[in-house]
Amino acid sequence: MIINEVPYQDVLRLRQEVMYPDKDIDFVKLDDDNMGLHIGVYENQQLVSVMSIFLHNGKEIQFRKLATLKEMQGRGYASALMQWLIAYANDMKFERLWCNARVGATDFYKKFDYKETDNRFSNNGYEYIVMERCF
Repeated sequence: MIINEVPYQDVLRLRQEVMYPDKDIDFVKLDDDNMGLHIGVYENQQLVSVMSIFLHNGKEIQFRKLATLKEMQGRGYASALMQWLIAYANDMKFERLWCNARVGATDFYKKFDYKETDNRFSNNGYEYIVMERCF
């Protein structure tokens, strides 16, 4: 398993395949993708999991669009990305990590000491809750 920066077009393909397979690739683009760092897990030279991270206020990181290929889920790839991100945030002395988590995925984030906030919203047919991990 190798964690590394990922070419943007590869990130888009994986996001689309996993998160919105019925939409076109433009649907998974974020307005500020050009400001993000796109990180992924490679297994045997195949990209299997991605996340995009964005710096806010010089003190916190938001991660977005965490996705793992369906056939590779449950093997620890997203967990490896999360552990990498937490270590990075610690090393860089950030104060907070946060995400807009799909409500059905909150247990995953809780394993890494993320807490639910009161901020909830709906988007594209999904319910979300903002989750955070403070240092």
